[in-house]
Amino acid sequence: MLESTDTNSERTYLLHVDLVSSNIKRLEEEFSKFIAEDTRDIIIDLKNVAKIDSMSIATLIRIKKKLSEKDRTLKLINPNDGVLRVLDLSGLETYLLD
Repeated sequence: MLESTDTNSERTYLLHVDLVSSNIKRLEEEFSKFIAEDTRDIIIDLKNVAKIDSMSIATLIRIKKKLSEKDRTLKLINPNDGVLRVLDLSGLETYLLD
């Protein structure tokens, strides 16, 4: 479902599933656990993600806010054109890909 790599300042998650409602709860649990137990930033690599839905976007916003409250960041990298289009249509492309 996902794999991670670490540096001193961040953890990068490489997702191997689409960001859709059937998968997002497990991912949110993983990210929330990391936020509670670690002090590093999060990068989510979307290169293998073909789809994203509104429930997943809402979850990413919550994760970004949790990190921001702790002066940490969330970065999304390598979105494909379809994912980028959904983020653009939602008006959140700049916010989530910043």
